[in-house]
Amino acid sequence: QNLQQAVNLQLAGLEQEVQQNSHRITAVPEQEREFRAIKRQQEIKEALYLYLLQKREETAISLVVTVANAKLVDAAFINQIPVKPKKQIIWLGSLLLGLVLPVILIYLRDLLDTKIHNRKDIEDAIKVPILGDIPLGDESTPLLVENDKRSNVAEAFRLIRTNLDFLLNAKSSREAKVIGVTSTMAGEGKSFVALNLASTLALSGKKVLLVGLDLRKPKLLEYFKIPAHPKGISHYLLDSNLTPSNLIFPAPGNIENLDLIESGVIPPNPAELLLSPRLSELFTDLRTKYDYIVVDTAPVNLVTDTLLINEYIDLFVYVARANFLDKRLLVVPESLYTEKRLNNMAILINGIDHKRGYGYGYGYGYGYGYGYGYGYGYGEHSTDKKKKNKWKFWS
Repeated sequence: QNLQQAVNLQLAGLEQEVQQNSHRITAVPEQEREFRAIKRQQEIKEALYLYLLQKREETAISLVVTVANAKLVDAAFINQIPVKPKKQIIWLGSLLLGLVLPVILIYLRDLLDTKIHNRKDIEDAIKVPILGDIPLGDESTPLLVENDKRSNVAEAFRLIRTNLDFLLNAKSSREAKVIGVTSTMAGEGKSFVALNLASTLALSGKKVLLVGLDLRKPKLLEYFKIPAHPKGISHYLLDSNLTPSNLIFPAPGNIENLDLIESGVIPPNPAELLLSPRLSELFTDLRTKYDYIVVDTAPVNLVTDTLLINEYIDLFVYVARANFLDKRLLVVPESLYTEKRLNNMAILINGIDHKRGYGYGYGYGYGYGYGYGYGYGYGEHSTDKKKKNKWKFWS
């Protein structure tokens, strides 16, 4: 039994080995196939490697045989300072451009600028006395000189009033001093100056009459924003029944001692109308009733009206508007002054912008408690933008 049991165990072991060997024999074809695939890849890589080796050798041989076109003499080196652009040249060019270009632009601007801007432009061009200047301002109303106005424009007109007293000092105080206001062309603010000058004189306690003698383009009533008076200068010169008292009416507002005479309807022949002897009678009568008579006249470069009434005027205020009047037109006031075609003429510069330089600034803070930085220039066709900057100096 023991021997039989031992033999059975050996037989089971042999059968197990037979099964294992059968499995190994079955797996042989698959292994062989994998082996052939690996061998095929090995052969391909080997052939490619041999081909590359052959090409490398061929290239090395060709390089040895062929003479090179270029030969390395020295190896390249790096310089820390750049060759171009050079900072020194750029800085020097920028400095020269920054200095020269503004000078050229300023020179060209001054060369092409033909307008007057300040007192110096007039003093360099002509030798006519300058009465004063009116600065630019930001007020929208043409009447800037009133009891409660202490702006720089109002103070400028008060200074002009003082200068007028010196010019008119030789005139007898028993009769009215007649002041004519004219300009080279329309739009320079002569009506504005006449209105505020008359108001300034009236505020000093004098009895003042403002006469609109511009029969072609009257502006006074438009500035006062009142309807036309029934009678004016043109009516008086045409109608012998009218008296000077029919023409006079008080100025609106809170201005005392100021009366008005408007120009009346626009006649077809204003120059011939001003030659009427009734105009002389009118001024003779008015001189006995007022201390000052301010006459708003027509521009002298356009019409001859102002020259026709020169004999009735004691002093002419010739308005020249800054940034408006061409320097070449200064020959007009110069010839009038030289030839004495306007009595006792002095130039008043209107609308000076002191930010442009020159001139004398106006800033009134001492004793008033407030002040404005810049003034106001008003013209008949003013296109200046209103300055919105106000500087207040509180004491």
